[in-house]
Amino acid sequence: MAKIKAPNKNYTGVSAGVSFVKGEAETDDKWLIGWFKNKGYEVEENQPKKRATKKEGD
Repeated sequence: MAKIKAPNKNYTGVSAGVSFVKGEAETDDKWLIGWFKNKGYEVEENQPKKRATKKEGD
């Protein structure tokens, strides 16, 4: 999931199908992440959390 930050920190609305509240939105769509980067939006990409796996015998 990536956090998208609009240039206008007070923006609330929909851009490119993504809902913004107070200048922030989230998406996991890689194409949209690239689109927002190219348009000058700040994008914070988080690494997906690894799921803990149960070891055999536990």
